[in-house]
Amino acid sequence: MEIIIIAVAAFITAILTFFSGFGLGTILAPVFAIFFPIDVAIALTGVVHFSNNLFKIALVGKKADKAVLLRFGIPAILASFLGAWLLLKITVLPTLYQYQLWGKDFEITPVK
Repeated sequence: MEIIIIAVAAFITAILTFFSGFGLGTILAPVFAIFFPIDVAIALTGVVHFSNNLFKIALVGKKADKAVLLRFGIPAILASFLGAWLLLKITVLPTLYQYQLWGKDFEITPVK
């Protein structure tokens, strides 16, 4: 059942983001975070982003402005490595607060 929820969420958000240009990570990352640790959820969101971008390139890539592509693409690639490094650093930070509610243990961490 979890796989069906994840697949449906990925499919619907990919369709929505094709027309709007944003929202894939906003919708999909929290869905993935329900089922996976946050670092895995972000990585899986990245995989869906990559696949969705390949699909968009196949559909509309020939009409892309090359100057704009280089101006935004190169900094984005560099920033992605910085973001990945930062994610590795903040996922190992200690728990900020732990509490119990209705017999279940919860914790607040810097990431999730």
